[in-house]
Amino acid sequence: MKFIADLHIHSKYSRATARNLDFENLYYTAQIKGVTLIGTGDFTYPAWISEIESKLEETEPGLFSLKKEIARDIDKTIPENCRNPVRFILQTEISNIYKKDGRVRKNHNLVYFPDIISVKKFNARLDAIGNIKSDGRPILGLDAADLLKIMLDVNDKGFFIPAHIWTPWFSMFGSKSGFDSIEECFGPLKSHIFAVETGLSSDPPMNWRIEDLDNVRLISNSDAHSPGYLGRNACVFNTDLSFFHIRQALEKNNLEQYQGTLDMYPHQGKYHYDGHRKCNICLNPATTAQIDGICPECGKKVTYGVLNRVQELATRHEGYMPENRHGFKSIVPLVDILSEIFDVGPKTKKVATYYTRAIEALGPELEILVKKSVEQIDTANVPLLAEAIMKMRSGDINIDPGYDGEFGKVNLFSHQEKERLKGEKYLLFDLPAKKVKPGKIKEVVKQDVKKKITKKKQEPLQTVKPNDLLNGLNPEQKKAVESTAVAMVIQAGPGTGKTRTLTAKIAYLVSKKNIKPGNILALTFTNKAARELEQRIEQYLPKTKSRVLAATFHSFSLKLLREYKNFNAAIADDSLRISLIREAIGKGSKKGMVNKIDQLISFCKQNLLGPDDDLKDFITNVEPDHFEKIYRDYQTLCWEQNLVDFEDLILLSSKMLSSQEEILSSVRKQYRYIFIDEYQDLNFGQYEFVKMISQGNVIVVIGDPDQSIYGFRGSDNKYFNRFSDDFLGCEKIILTQNYRSTQTILDASFQMINKSMDKDEQSRIFSDVEGTKKLIIKETISEYAEATAIGKMIEKLVGGISFFSMDTGKADLNIQKEYSFADFAILCRTRKQHEAFINVFEKEGIPFQAADKMGLVETNCIKQLISLCRVMANKESFSDIETVFQYFDLSLGKKERAGLYDFYKKSSALSSQIMEAFVREDISGLKEESKTKISAIAKKIKVFGEEIKNCDNITCIRFLSSKSGLQDIIEKNDKINQVFEKLISIAQLYNDLKDFLDAIALNRDVDAIGFNMEKVSLMTMHAAKGLEFPVVFVAGCEQGLVPFAKDGENIDDLEEERRLFYVAMTRAMDILCLTYAKKRSIYGKSFKRQRSFFIDDIEKRMTQFEKSPVFLSVNKKEKQLELF
Repeated sequence: MKFIADLHIHSKYSRATARNLDFENLYYTAQIKGVTLIGTGDFTYPAWISEIESKLEETEPGLFSLKKEIARDIDKTIPENCRNPVRFILQTEISNIYKKDGRVRKNHNLVYFPDIISVKKFNARLDAIGNIKSDGRPILGLDAADLLKIMLDVNDKGFFIPAHIWTPWFSMFGSKSGFDSIEECFGPLKSHIFAVETGLSSDPPMNWRIEDLDNVRLISNSDAHSPGYLGRNACVFNTDLSFFHIRQALEKNNLEQYQGTLDMYPHQGKYHYDGHRKCNICLNPATTAQIDGICPECGKKVTYGVLNRVQELATRHEGYMPENRHGFKSIVPLVDILSEIFDVGPKTKKVATYYTRAIEALGPELEILVKKSVEQIDTANVPLLAEAIMKMRSGDINIDPGYDGEFGKVNLFSHQEKERLKGEKYLLFDLPAKKVKPGKIKEVVKQDVKKKITKKKQEPLQTVKPNDLLNGLNPEQKKAVESTAVAMVIQAGPGTGKTRTLTAKIAYLVSKKNIKPGNILALTFTNKAARELEQRIEQYLPKTKSRVLAATFHSFSLKLLREYKNFNAAIADDSLRISLIREAIGKGSKKGMVNKIDQLISFCKQNLLGPDDDLKDFITNVEPDHFEKIYRDYQTLCWEQNLVDFEDLILLSSKMLSSQEEILSSVRKQYRYIFIDEYQDLNFGQYEFVKMISQGNVIVVIGDPDQSIYGFRGSDNKYFNRFSDDFLGCEKIILTQNYRSTQTILDASFQMINKSMDKDEQSRIFSDVEGTKKLIIKETISEYAEATAIGKMIEKLVGGISFFSMDTGKADLNIQKEYSFADFAILCRTRKQHEAFINVFEKEGIPFQAADKMGLVETNCIKQLISLCRVMANKESFSDIETVFQYFDLSLGKKERAGLYDFYKKSSALSSQIMEAFVREDISGLKEESKTKISAIAKKIKVFGEEIKNCDNITCIRFLSSKSGLQDIIEKNDKINQVFEKLISIAQLYNDLKDFLDAIALNRDVDAIGFNMEKVSLMTMHAAKGLEFPVVFVAGCEQGLVPFAKDGENIDDLEEERRLFYVAMTRAMDILCLTYAKKRSIYGKSFKRQRSFFIDDIEKRMTQFEKSPVFLSVNKKEKQLELF
């Protein structure tokens, strides 16, 4: 069966599409146009997939038709000579924006599936990665190759087609953000790409010049944003109507089954030529080359079009015709032909009248354009239509080429031709003189550029040779690396290369001084920082059995306890810790009291004090005897459940080392070279711990007193400042050259922090980084206006996130650097501020991730899953057993719970034996029904344990989530599914469940961020410590937030708040924007706000002040909120 297909369209839920772009209108228009098969478009959008399910039904394998009860009434309105079957194929378009090989890449890709089950699985996978609800064509910070892999994982019978491959802004080969070959884009998955969409601005002969496209089929589609554009480009098939026959026709190079394309003349496409739409400048590639790509009107770079890019990648001459090529026919849409004939716009009433006349007389539009004879067309009684179509078929036309988002203009007749034809046929219309746009450059110069494609290969990470260790180090860094001092303190301001210096020194010791890697210990504060140190060290050193140990203080303490004390306690997470403190306080415990006791217990442990020590000098605002009892009861509750909390680890390891000399001696002997990162963040317990293990050994510490911001954790920069007193004769080196930020950012941050302290000019950092001369201060009317204004800036700096952005001027087309979503961070003083950004970004489709550890482990279903994992790993607490039992519908009363707890306390066995005991033993105090349920649950868990033996973490977690029934709940809730996928990504970093669960318990907020993800990072200023981003927005720069005052007035530690703001400012590399709101809603009430006086400490000459306009928005049901 021969039929025409349009395989790429959109729905009414995509940005900048017609409201009538629904299945009813598509069904009607497809018959008027003569298109048999059309894509559904936008199957990732929830409201649209609902319409697919409610309005369509499967007719042939993998193809769908409009339900009869809906189609029946529409059929009555269609001319009889146009009535034909219409089928739909499940199709969507994804916008991918990401970084690869050092460049920002933006490309659009089409995905097709044969069934709705696959669509829903695919959507669930994508929803865990980004927001697919904000637009019919979702934007994902995901590599196109990774998207293809997800499609193959879901259903390898689907197929994947790169969309409009030449479009400058969003395509595989685009001049602005594309690749030079299919392999560069998709790597080893290239073999799964068997078709590409050529787009409106190119035709098959242009693509035949590209050798890289020889083994793929060229398809052409309308990319319709309204029903009227359906079929302006299309494909011709001669095969059975089924998903699998269509796929086979495209995959196999069968000239009979797939017969080619119907294409608009490429000159009509809006990106065919080069130019500047704003300046009314249109250029062919030869002219662009002559003027070096600079617009003669405004002096800025012109937008390079498709023809230019084709010539850049072409390996063959113009006019090359390959063997076994598919056919193609060039067409001009009928409305454009009528518009030309009557010299009126294509959407005018006159064109509509004659269009209807032609269709009713002759049948579907595409038949008129490519099949009907002159004699047949003349019977329609449409003046000059037959002549116009004959000229179109022969190519005897002129087109003002499209450029920079402006569609080309068809000229079928010259004015003289129309005048001549007046004498041959009577014309019932006027022929005004043709108007030519002023200022357009009209040279048409053919250019034949022969260029071989140089395939760029991504080189694997190479081990740095010992002789190269010092390359690239500045004199101070080199001095630190080569120093033989037994004790050294390195003061390293923000961006001065402290990690580079630290890792180079460690590698230097191993490679030049023959120090065994196993004798080196590097301690830091977050799992992320520890992994980064480990990776950097591995880059310098060849792999050996002996490895440098890079760890956090707490994970190292846990390692020592397990190694020397057979320590097997589980680590209580934050919510369990708070629950136990509440239990220790007893009845009537209020949130404020619980938080205060929690802080005091942590403070005591940070100072190496247990409940039996003298605490009177450390306790304020609480009766010491009362607090000591609560502290003791809390510790007892932990002990009964074989639990420790986060702060216990250093307390216990320090007591072990101080009380057992042989263990301390062994540790000192093992780790002869000790490196401490972020030394200014030490608290008393960590300080004493370091002094103990470093005695008699080499110690190197690095940090910056101006970045000491963790006073609430007991940190104090006095330990950094007194290092020279603790280690007499130590060497001090100051790193002052910044490699991260522009000098403007450094000057502004220095002015701010220097306002209240007389800083030594010797330690002032400098930079040679070129960039903007001003930082931006932006005033907005509210927190939602603030979030919207920042979203607009991100969209401009990314270069637009859609064609709509490009064509409406929302994107900044002249930005000097390329930015992707991962290049942006929004820093807030409190997590509460995140809410406005989450709401706005979700609605506008800006991919983001929030640094929030609690949001990871406390999410419903995820909490139950983690408890189940702890039971499987023999690391469960009683709380975990309760959580698991409750999930499996076991509800216990107060007395029964006490009986179960008593049984748990008496058992010192591992959890596998506890489960056995639950099966066979009589637990006193429980009803028979409860005993039976517990036995059944325990049996089920024992079976789980047998099934996951020797499995990796991801297999274990997915198995447990599936068999427990949690997966069904997870997949139905998009937010839970996102958290689940984040949990999976963390799990794959660790060797077994025990290590993974330890990491979850020891993680900080920053460890919940995925740093290989193309998303905007939303985090607190504290969580941003140690990170850097090309563009940083510091939001909420208002009194009460910056600096922070709990009651809105009284600031606990002004100097630490100033240092915190300094840390936030110096995360920025290129652009720093400080924003504030004039009004902010706090706990449901609106308050007027004052700009932070920290901003006023910066000289005005270094700032650019902006007021954000008021953005009005209307939240329409099932429609994206168009704030931008």
